[in-house]
Amino acid sequence: MDDTRSDTVVVGGGLVGLALAYELACLGQQVTLIDGSLPGRATAAGAGILSPTTTADDDPDWWAMVQACGVHYPRLLARLASDEVDIEPAQYAVCGILSIGLRASEEDWFAPFAALVTRRAPDAVHEISRTEARTLFPALGPVHRVLHHPGAARIDGRGMATALRHGAAGRGVRIIEDVVVGLRVNAEGHRVESAELEGGGSVRGEQFAVCGGAWSAAMGEWLGTRLPVTPTKGQIMHLQSGFDTESWPIAQPLLSHYIVPWSGGRVACGGTFETAAGFDVAPTAAGLHELLRECLLIAPGLAAASYIETRVGLRPTSVDDRPLVGRVPSWSNTWVATGHGANGLLQGPYEARVLAHQMTGVALAPDEPALPSSCLPDRFGLGR
Repeated sequence: MDDTRSDTVVVGGGLVGLALAYELACLGQQVTLIDGSLPGRATAAGAGILSPTTTADDDPDWWAMVQACGVHYPRLLARLASDEVDIEPAQYAVCGILSIGLRASEEDWFAPFAALVTRRAPDAVHEISRTEARTLFPALGPVHRVLHHPGAARIDGRGMATALRHGAAGRGVRIIEDVVVGLRVNAEGHRVESAELEGGGSVRGEQFAVCGGAWSAAMGEWLGTRLPVTPTKGQIMHLQSGFDTESWPIAQPLLSHYIVPWSGGRVACGGTFETAAGFDVAPTAAGLHELLRECLLIAPGLAAASYIETRVGLRPTSVDDRPLVGRVPSWSNTWVATGHGANGLLQGPYEARVLAHQMTGVALAPDEPALPSSCLPDRFGLGR
């Protein structure tokens, strides 16, 4: 397996790793992607909410970046389509979102949120009445206040990953199905030379990128650099309703769970935040109870829906809820893109594009902002 030396070796085949491999290949790099396909990958379970305009973060640099994340999606899908990739499985659609305050007792949280998002985007987000909200989302129950953002979108994580995988392969990315069990470094200890594989052999490269999701911390240990990322288990329940849900917006209460409608009457209800579950990926009775309870509190009209499945993903959560994207401290040829928590589907593809340009030294387009300094891995004072 070590007969070919790639320009870049990407470790991790979730959405972020696939997007990075694709972007690097588009920039002319020879890329090898190593995909361990470990159970519980966040990409396979994510609900697919793309609503940067309703982010509650008031950092202006962060606001600019997440807006770019939203703009990037249709551009990326168009590029994949031009590469003759079938993008239909991604099910990208502009559906809108309802940001909801369920009870009057939530006003202390909802009022500042509403003021922030409507001030930043007065032409994109506006408050609507309870009656208007139920017209848009007929299964909705009693609510206190509702903001409507018609420009929000949804994406199927599994379908998007499949499209990126085909796009990467079409651009010449070599994909190896195996698990990385170690790294070989040079004598001086500042460059990674190869990734060692569970199935035997190694993969050599000029540069390496850690895109291991919830498992990224293990690679940090091999590098002698702590990558403070841990798994947060999320269970998401899918139901089959009798409604025509194709045109429904996403329902996202500020202090509760969300409901993402899809075509054909399917709705996704999620998600639990289980910080102490480790790498367990089994659906639990407590998790299912929580999801059903909150789903029917938000949308009692779904009471007659039938159960389809529960998906479980391990969100890679950093200690400060910001991703780690950039060069690994103390290493000259090793990069990282992980720690996106619940926002990997929204942020991952654009941040992968920015990182690919950093790694190759190619400038971004003028309308593509750099990542905020709060994303840089060295913010923790990491290093050996």
